[in-house]
Amino acid sequence: MKELLTAKEAEKIYLEQPFEVSLTDSLTGRISVLCRRDCGRVMGKWQLEVDGKRDSFGQFLINTMRAGERKEYLLSVDVPDMVYGSNAVLIVRFYDETECCLAVESFPMTPAAWLMPEVSKEQFFTGVRFDVSKGIISSGKLSAVIDADGMRELRYNGEKILSSGPRLSMWRRGMVPENLRKLKLDRIKVAADRFVSDGKSIESHALALPTAMEMDELEFTQRFTPQNDGSLRYDMEFVVPESFAGLPRLGIVMRLPDTMDHGRFLGNGPHENYPGDRGAVFSSYDFKVADMFTPHDTPRAGGSRSNVKSLELSDPDGKKHLRIVGGNSFSFSVLPCSEFALEDAAFSGKHPSAESEISLYIDCRIGENQPISSGVYRMTLFLFA
Repeated sequence: MKELLTAKEAEKIYLEQPFEVSLTDSLTGRISVLCRRDCGRVMGKWQLEVDGKRDSFGQFLINTMRAGERKEYLLSVDVPDMVYGSNAVLIVRFYDETECCLAVESFPMTPAAWLMPEVSKEQFFTGVRFDVSKGIISSGKLSAVIDADGMRELRYNGEKILSSGPRLSMWRRGMVPENLRKLKLDRIKVAADRFVSDGKSIESHALALPTAMEMDELEFTQRFTPQNDGSLRYDMEFVVPESFAGLPRLGIVMRLPDTMDHGRFLGNGPHENYPGDRGAVFSSYDFKVADMFTPHDTPRAGGSRSNVKSLELSDPDGKKHLRIVGGNSFSFSVLPCSEFALEDAAFSGKHPSAESEISLYIDCRIGENQPISSGVYRMTLFLFA
């Protein structure tokens, strides 16, 4: 049995499968099975994989089901404690009496507890240097320069990995509700408010203000903390005022060299999808940046992938490499053009052309499926190189 489905396998099986399966309780492994067409005796087999290796397995029997009928099954899955950054996936397959696979679904599972990896303190030098205008943090061979606007650059062994960012991103013209159009969010101003360090991390705080409004402000706080495992922890916090409720999306954008056009992610795929999309299958997928943009009749940002746990981008030779592990699930899209090119294309009715840099968008909320109301939203990422 394969560890994870390929994109083509996932697409083929989903289109043909007679069952729709949802996970109703990730702690016990309770699933709900909806039958799409009349079925006779079917054997269900499940397998829990931790980092691609089988941890436990079992089976259950489905007797005759009619189209539209729904049944629940308790799989008694016991997810073990895992080291942070590990992944547990529950894979459920259905077979007929001839052992032909009828359907397959996979679900990310939450461990009982996260364990931080044991890393020798001598293995990496971790430190923070700070002065009036900028801070420099080092986590082994990975280092970053932070100023009042956030991260200015990220380097590995002296080689520049990021061209710019992360910075605030929340505007997509094709998704903006009418009540927010007057705010002109595409002309937003982000002004640095605080830039501090406690000796262990560096924090920048900014206020985002549309030019059409001078009352309410959206607060955007970034915190950078070097880790003993050689990674850089990146925490972001958004405080959304009531006047911003209904934002298209809430997240960040980073710029990478255009040579870093090869990628792999663990999340929902294989095609463009959004939180709650039942047409996606959780698995590992390889991609090229040029293939991520989804053309629409009305040009707008496309290519989103949801429920993502980890993302890797590299150049063809693997000399430049960036791996992002989510402290919580995130959505992303990586496109060969900036949001400004997307806006210009949407305004002119044309599709955007490729630019000299790659734009990586990471969203903690997408408004059309995860309504963004006033309040506090947080996300944590771990950056490896």
